[in-house]
Amino acid sequence: KKVRRLLAFGVVMFTLLLLLFIFVATRTALDLWERLQSVPAPLFYTYASLIGLLVLASLWLVYKLLRPVKTGVAGENKPLSEERLQDELAAAEDAGMETAELRRELERLQQRKQAGRIHVALFGNISTGKSSIIRALLPDARIEHQVEQQAAPAVDVQGGTTQRITRYTWQSESGDSLILTDLPGRSEAGGSLDEMARDEAVRAQIVIYVTDSDLSRQQFDDIVELQRFGKPMIVALNKSDRFSEQEQQQLRARFAQYFGEHTNKAGMSASNTPAEIKLVFVTSGGEEEVLRVNADGSEEKITRPRAADVSALAQALQTEIDAHRELLESLRDASVFVLVKQKLDADKRDFQQQQAEAIIKRSTRKAIIGALAALSPGSDLVIQAVLGTQMVKQLCQLYQVPVRQLDIDKLLELSTGTLRKNTSLLLAVAGNGMKAFPGVGTITGGLTHAVAYGLIFDALGHAVAKTLQQRGKLQPAPVALTFNQMLGENLESRARNFARLVLDSRND
Repeated sequence: KKVRRLLAFGVVMFTLLLLLFIFVATRTALDLWERLQSVPAPLFYTYASLIGLLVLASLWLVYKLLRPVKTGVAGENKPLSEERLQDELAAAEDAGMETAELRRELERLQQRKQAGRIHVALFGNISTGKSSIIRALLPDARIEHQVEQQAAPAVDVQGGTTQRITRYTWQSESGDSLILTDLPGRSEAGGSLDEMARDEAVRAQIVIYVTDSDLSRQQFDDIVELQRFGKPMIVALNKSDRFSEQEQQQLRARFAQYFGEHTNKAGMSASNTPAEIKLVFVTSGGEEEVLRVNADGSEEKITRPRAADVSALAQALQTEIDAHRELLESLRDASVFVLVKQKLDADKRDFQQQQAEAIIKRSTRKAIIGALAALSPGSDLVIQAVLGTQMVKQLCQLYQVPVRQLDIDKLLELSTGTLRKNTSLLLAVAGNGMKAFPGVGTITGGLTHAVAYGLIFDALGHAVAKTLQQRGKLQPAPVALTFNQMLGENLESRARNFARLVLDSRND
């Protein structure tokens, strides 16, 4: 009941004070207006202009403080083009990144466009007959060049330890110049397509996947992954002479069902993926075992060369070239742009992580030195606040994230609340870290506080960097939550490391 009376009294007093303010403000405004009527016109308009400018400046400042911060890089949603990639590469070089390999990728694209050749990539597992198909398809083909790549130790020994890309040049009957890229075969060991294979799929204009049986789960996944690159795609089922006409029809129906259902579930359309993957049956040659009946009636098994028949694949290739001649160029260009963009983004993430680590280490060292150099109690708080603000601004600049001082102040306020709850723990751990060094274990005060500041800045810096990388903007609440988690990770080992840094800084 007393609380309600106090609230009622407060409402009455607030109303009276508000009315008093309105009366005084009204009287002052009327008095000012009356006086302004008697002044010269130039003075009147000058005074009114100053008042208007002051109001506009105040409104602009309020807007700047309260407007939502734009995140991401300008133009991020614009279509990829060579000009945009060149601008991004130039910006990356200005930041200190190495972009020579990415520029070479764009140069290779220009060379391919000028040559006017159609690039076809062949994929498939080991021993499915890719090389035999090429020999049957292109008997007069010549090897343009080979690229060898040493495989990782984890590669199945059955697949060999050296991977080789072989490129063949061929002139089709219709006069089209083709480059066929024979990629290293894959074992059935599982995993996903390696980076080399994915890059070749991106560079190619047509993709051929070779198999010699009904699709395994791994082969199905490979085809789905290759299909996502949006290129015309042909699946060549080798050694088709083992299947009767009826079995081939069954395989066609099962194939159409597999990829029809997958395309519908994935929500793919002709705008980002070819509407259909063509299935053709081929025989690449090799040897076959037959039963020969001799003149005396005896029988014997002999091996003889198997006749090659890749006409269906050659026809499917020519059909794709004739039907999509203009589209093949645009598909290849767009895919290479995406490849360069993806590699640039990956390199940028690695570069930003390295630079962020360097910023955090520098700021942490400055915080430790600032704690050691504090001349009076409380002066270190001012130093650490300035250093903390600088570290956050540098990290935001590195990740190209606009930042407001209001957000930084809010972040430091939330972080301070976390520190109040953990001050005793941090000082205790810092003291234990100092005890690991003989002769200084009993020293307290400045050294212990310096170690604690090292722990704080290290955790805060990594929390800010992680949030900027994941969210693309500075959000004080998530940063404070991550900071609280990182502050308690590996406290003892981190404390010993910073104790060593404190002692080195003191000696310096």
